[in-house]
Amino acid sequence: MLDRLLEIASCAPSVGLSQPWRFVVVNDPARRAAIREEFQACNAEALAGYSGDSAAVYAKLKLAGLDEAPCHLAVFADRETPVGRGLGRRTMPEMAEYSAVTAIYTIWLLARAEGIGMGWVSILDPEHVVSILDVPREWRFIGYFCLGYPVDLDDTPELEREGWETRRQSADFLLQR
Repeated sequence: MLDRLLEIASCAPSVGLSQPWRFVVVNDPARRAAIREEFQACNAEALAGYSGDSAAVYAKLKLAGLDEAPCHLAVFADRETPVGRGLGRRTMPEMAEYSAVTAIYTIWLLARAEGIGMGWVSILDPEHVVSILDVPREWRFIGYFCLGYPVDLDDTPELEREGWETRRQSADFLLQR
């Protein structure tokens, strides 16, 4: 299934057809443990930044994907790829990162359609992830993802269920000129 997800993700739109995404499947137990340790350090620091109700809600969030998910996937963007010959990246080099996010979104939609849960672990230091996974320094870390078959699927994100945030309607983001 992972091969299928990655193959379809490679069809995602990318600026200049550059396909700048770089996928790293993390199978090595030592690297997974190092990512988990990095998460714990960053998570403790994040928790210290909250107080009152926010700290209480943050502390009880289930952030167990690193322990329970059978598949760990890191995604990077390679701004230096010669593929696409720089089209669309001369004035906006960040388009490589945006393109990588389209691949992630493609994986996410297909995974969800297949009953696979996918969690985005954003509480990590990008430089440490690059070192732990031993990837080229010029790659930009986009995200670390845990994939697996959850016991319960819920259409309401955990952060909303726990009262951290409420999903807003599109009108909240719309500006017309």
